[in-house]
Amino acid sequence: MQLREYMVVLVAVTLLVALVAPSGAAAEPVDWEEVEREDVPEEIAGWVEEMKYEQGVHLLPAGEYRYLLVAWGEKPTGGYAVEVTDVEDDRGTVRVNAELISPDPDDAVTQALTYPHMLLRLPAGDSPILVNFFGDVWREEELEDAMEGDEEIVLDPVLTDDELAPNPMVVRGWASVYEGTMEMVFEDGHIHLAEAHLTLVAAAPEWAEFEVALTYENPTSSVGTVYGAYEDPEDGSRVEAGAVSVDFGNVSRPMHDICGHWAEAAVRRAVSTGFIHGYVEDEERFFAPEEDVTRAEFVKMLVAAEAGEDPEVGDEELPFRDVAGHWSEPYVRWALEEEWIPAEELGDRLYPDEIISRGEMAYLAARASDISEVEDPDLEFTDAEDIPTVVKGWVAAAVDAGLLLGYDDGTFRADRGLNRAESVVVVWRVMGMLD
Repeated sequence: MQLREYMVVLVAVTLLVALVAPSGAAAEPVDWEEVEREDVPEEIAGWVEEMKYEQGVHLLPAGEYRYLLVAWGEKPTGGYAVEVTDVEDDRGTVRVNAELISPDPDDAVTQALTYPHMLLRLPAGDSPILVNFFGDVWREEELEDAMEGDEEIVLDPVLTDDELAPNPMVVRGWASVYEGTMEMVFEDGHIHLAEAHLTLVAAAPEWAEFEVALTYENPTSSVGTVYGAYEDPEDGSRVEAGAVSVDFGNVSRPMHDICGHWAEAAVRRAVSTGFIHGYVEDEERFFAPEEDVTRAEFVKMLVAAEAGEDPEVGDEELPFRDVAGHWSEPYVRWALEEEWIPAEELGDRLYPDEIISRGEMAYLAARASDISEVEDPDLEFTDAEDIPTVVKGWVAAAVDAGLLLGYDDGTFRADRGLNRAESVVVVWRVMGMLD
C-alpha cells in the first residue's frame, strides 16, 4: 500500500474509487426535467452557450437547482441528439444514463457541424453525479488508450487552465468491467468529506466510460490524489490503480455563503470568469453576497467583464482628483475612454468608495450597454417622483432593457444600494446586451 502511505505523508485530499460487489439495493427515481435554453435564467443560458461546444459533463449549482449539461462534442451533420434514459438516486449518488442518438442512414440531415447536448435541471444538493455513457462510444481515442494500457481503471480529472481542480470538479474515467458498483470516497487525510456509491454500465466490450461531477467540502490540504481501486477477482486482494495528483488550491474551495443563494449560478460564473472575486479569511473562502457595492467596485465589474482584469488604458490626465492613485484607476480610465462615465457631468470627484445607488447603477449599466437615454420618461413606479432627474431617463432605459427591475411593491428605490449578488446579475445582463 505504498500509495496510501505516500498520501498520508502528504496529508493529501483523496478521491477513492473502489469496485465492490453489487449490493442489489434498489435505486430511487430523481425529480428531474430536461430544459431548453429559453426556459432558464439568462446566466444559465449563457453558461450553456459557452459550454455546449466542449465535450463533457458540466455542472452548475444555482440556488434551489443544479444544472447538468451533457455535451457530446462536435458531429459532422445534423440529426444527432442526446437522450437520457434514467436519472436515479443510487444510495446517495445521482446516476444518469446518457446515450447519443445517431441519424438513420436514410434520414435527411443538415450538412453542417452540430454539437448535440442536453440540459437537465436537478434538485439542489451535494450528492455526486455519475454520468454513464452507452450506445455510441463517448471518447473513442481515450477509450482505445485505456483498453491498450495495463491498468484496469484510468482516471482523468478535468482541471482549470492553471491546473487547479475546480469546484464542482469533474473526473473522467474508464474501467474494465461489464457492469459493477463503485464506492467513491472523498478524503482529507483519514476524514471522509463525501461518500457515494456508483453503478457503471459498459459502453464497449469489458469497458465502461463515465464522468463524475461532484461538489466537495473545503479541504485542509491543497494537494490531493485521484486514484482507483478494485478487488482482484482471483484472490480478493485490493489493487490500487490510476493514481493522478491534483492541486486543489484556493480556487477550488467553495464559498459556503452562496450555496443555495438565489444568485448562486450567476456568482459562480462571475468568479470563474474573473470580473469579481471572493474573499479569503483564516483559510475560509466566502463571497459576502449581501454586502453593498461601491462606485469603484461596480465600475471594475463592468470593465473587467468586457475588457478583462488588466484593461489597456492611456495616460491622459484624470478629471477626478480622488481616483488618481486609487486601486480602481485603470478601470475608471477605461470606462472614461468608452464614454461609460460622463466626466463633464460629474465635476472633479467620483467618490469611488461611496455606495453606488440603484439610480447610478442604472445610469452606468445603460451607458455600458450602448442604449440611449429615454426622453421624457414616464415611469410607472410608485416612487417615480423620487428618482433624481439626472438619472431618470437612464433608469427608464435600463428598465426597458431589463437591466434593472423594480420591486414587488411597485417601487424602484433609486437611492437604495445594490449588494454584490444583485450587482453580479446586473453585469451579466449588461454582458448580454454587449454580446
